[in-house]
Parts: sequence; C-alpha cells; structure tokens
Amino acid sequence: MDFFDHQDKARQKTGYLVWMFFAAVAAIITLTYFVVSLFVVGAGLYQDVQKNPNQPARQFAISDLWNPELLLIVGGIVIAVVVLGSLYKLAELRAGGKVIAESLGGRLLSNGARDVTERKILNVVEEMAIASGVPVPPVYMMDDEDGINAFAAGFSPSDAVIGVTRGCVEKLTRDELQGVMAHEFSHIL
Repeated sequence: MDFFDHQDKARQKTGYLVWMFFAAVAAIITLTYFVVSLFVVGAGLYQDVQKNPNQPARQFAISDLWNPELLLIVGGIVIAVVVLGSLYKLAELRAGGKVIAESLGGRLLSNGARDVTERKILNVVEEMAIASGVPVPPVYMMDDEDGINAFAAGFSPSDAVIGVTRGCVEKLTRDELQGVMAHEFSHIL
C-alpha cells in the first residue's frame, strides 16, 4: 500500500467516524425524547386521574408518545448541549499543548533534571529540535504509564509539547527513542 492508498483509507475512516458521531447524536436525541415523552404522558395521565377520580383512567396508547413540538425542543436542547460542550473543549484545547499534556497526567520535566531517564529524554528532544530547526518544546512525562507511547500536542510549534510515558523512556534504546521523537517532531512541523 502506497502513501495515497493509505491517505484514502484514512479519509474513509474519518468519514465513517463523522457519520457515527451524527448517528450517536441522533440516538441520544431519540432516547432522551422517549424518556421525556414517557414522563410527560405519565404526568398527564396522573393529572387526569387526580382531576376526575370517579372517571375510569384513560388507557395509555403508543400514539400518546408522538409530540413533534416536544421532539423539536428535546432535539434543540441535546444539540445545544453537544455544541456547547464541543466549544468548551475547543476553547480548553486552544490554551495549547500544555493543557492536553497536563490533562493526561503529564509532569513537566525541568532542564535541570538529574534523573538519568529524564535526562535521556530531554537530551533526545533537544537533539531533535536542533536537527529540525524548531524551538525545544517542553517535555511532559506520564510517570504512571508503563506502556510505550508518546505524543505531540499543540496548534503550532510555539505552543507544542512532547508527552512521553515512563515506559517509553525506560524500555526503548536511545536510537529507538530518537525514532519515536523524530516521529513526534513530524507532527510539530
């Protein structure tokens, strides 16, 4: 598979995820509408019984659940919550890569670190920054993560950070770590 095939496949997966997102929102609207409708219909039937205790109770019918106005209200509220939540998260992420790294439990490594593992990753990141011609990004370590993983976060080279798990730094050789950091720097450039 060449680059363009991979790119087409990635676009297809993205399109699938977008459709799944809309399907999830539609499912949330439907379920919320159903629950609210049951509550509204149930409250209405209860009030009917309270107003006319001597009258036989009206039977519940499925058609009682259909209320287009209520559907529009519930749909509007659910969509508003989704949009407001997305805007909130976007505003939070606009603060830069630092916010993302800290939200994942990352700890900022200082340049004066004496721990051998911390010095190793800081040196590799500095080397990659010099080689790629970008400012040295802050490095965050996720101390509680034993798996091998790393990420670059931020919207521009000026607010980019590198996040790395302790497992990545401890389990990989220096050459392997350079390869991982080179990959992360490709996201920054």
